[in-house]
Amino acid sequence: MNVLERPSPHHSPRTKPISAIILHDTASQTAESALSWFQAPASKVSAHLVIDRDGVVYQCVPFDQAAWHAGTSVLHGEENVNDCSIGIELVDLTDDPYPDRQLLELARATVTLVTAYQIPLNRVVGHQHIAIPPGRKADPGKDFPWYEFLSRVGRLL
Repeated sequence: MNVLERPSPHHSPRTKPISAIILHDTASQTAESALSWFQAPASKVSAHLVIDRDGVVYQCVPFDQAAWHAGTSVLHGEENVNDCSIGIELVDLTDDPYPDRQLLELARATVTLVTAYQIPLNRVVGHQHIAIPPGRKADPGKDFPWYEFLSRVGRLL
């Protein structure tokens, strides 16, 4: 995976092994606005990766650290999802379709990560699937093509 480094100070030591990937959308027009927010001292949020609409991938937090992307969350009965997951933000502000280049790089990153950490595909989910209370978050949104994305990941595995 070819990535550009854009470190965020908002992370902490992991307390659990990596066992999930959580997909988000930035709710911003540009990668720069999301990356700047992740670097801002006041934000207290981050993700491991940000994938721009043109497919450029940025790494903000090392995978061996817990990024602060999930908030109050539960996945398959496991609370505090930040501690066991990798957070990936997709630059997206509208309900327009996600660009193919962005989805291709997301699929490639997902394949790399599920292979490296032996993550089952039923633990590759959206923020909306883990947020507590349910309905608190809606990303990556109704426009995210789950079937096509997971089919592409399956073909690349």
